[in-house]
Amino acid sequence: MHLTIVGGCFPVQYNIAPDRLYHHSLRQGLAAGGPWPELAIVRYERLSTCLAKLRAAHARQPTQVVLFHVRAEPVLRLTKLYYRYLDDAGRVRHALSLPWRPAHPEQYDLLTRPRPAPPLPPPPDTRRHRQLRQFNLLLGTWAGNRRRALRHYQNLVLEIADFCRQQGIRLLLIGPVSRPCGRVENQFSAQLCAAFATLARLHGLHYLPTLGETDATGQPLFFPNGIHVSPAGHDRIAWLLLDRLRPWI
Repeated sequence: MHLTIVGGCFPVQYNIAPDRLYHHSLRQGLAAGGPWPELAIVRYERLSTCLAKLRAAHARQPTQVVLFHVRAEPVLRLTKLYYRYLDDAGRVRHALSLPWRPAHPEQYDLLTRPRPAPPLPPPPDTRRHRQLRQFNLLLGTWAGNRRRALRHYQNLVLEIADFCRQQGIRLLLIGPVSRPCGRVENQFSAQLCAAFATLARLHGLHYLPTLGETDATGQPLFFPNGIHVSPAGHDRIAWLLLDRLRPWI
């Protein structure tokens, strides 16, 4: 059995020991004492290049199951009203992103696009900055950016579903995790989960919700920053996936 995980930093989280990442426990559980399933990880930050990356991975190594992480971050990036970035000449630029005149944040994605100049310094992690970030997201939502971004994301997932059907691949959509780092972002994760649950139901897709901030014993599922999933959170996702995937073996 070959699994392909399509996600962001969650499958390769730097502050979790490799043997505590959820897919390590998942593969161990699926093996049940036999050979471990093979694994490929496709990292995506931009929606615009995600399908091409999956196609390329499948061409290199055909897969039987795709686990696709629905993520809040790409949509939040497209939702922001105010956008600060480095252009191709390495100059700091400022722009307002609107549905009829988007700032093309994916074109200048600082996480994946190589730069001739040093990247922008990270913003200070202060309460004021977090409040400004939430306000920026609210303004972008009111302007209509979130609706446009969500439509773009859902169209991508339907294209991925069509690709998987054509290739005989089983697809499982993994819903977004919570984002307790901020009220606006946490509410959006819940809205994103509901939107993709509806999409999955309408199109006959498999969907696994993963929202939650503590496990059954009260252990926090996130580190104190409210963004990165804790070891307990990885354990929980592994068990949820194991329960869903066992009938597929």
